[in-house]
Amino acid sequence: MSSSEQRRLQEEIEELRHDLGETVEALAHKADVPARVRERGQEVKEGAIERGIELRRQTISRGSELSDRAVEWGAKARAQVVGRGGELRNQAFDAAERVREWVSQTPTQRWAKLAGAGLSLLAVTVIVRRMRTA
Repeated sequence: MSSSEQRRLQEEIEELRHDLGETVEALAHKADVPARVRERGQEVKEGAIERGIELRRQTISRGSELSDRAVEWGAKARAQVVGRGGELRNQAFDAAERVREWVSQTPTQRWAKLAGAGLSLLAVTVIVRRMRTA
């Protein structure tokens, strides 16, 4: 055997040892169930933490958005209430004015009716007395 063949065989042996070492390591890893469970648990934990952080960010963002909307709706509602309040106040003032006019007219109308009734009674009395004396 020549030295080049020996060197080539040594390299093949080294390569086979390396491949065999990787295979044994992979088999040992597969056989170590508790370690694999721990690794998977760590992966799940990290995924849950990442998901929790993302959900928290989304919640804060959505909460801020809803808060802005609520402020906007509140401002609109306030403007409507103020506008409607002015309208209702004007209607109340108009109704009060109509009541004031009606109240101020009522005594005059009453006096006019009473005066008319009194004159009618006087006329009937005069007519009845004239008829009795005649």
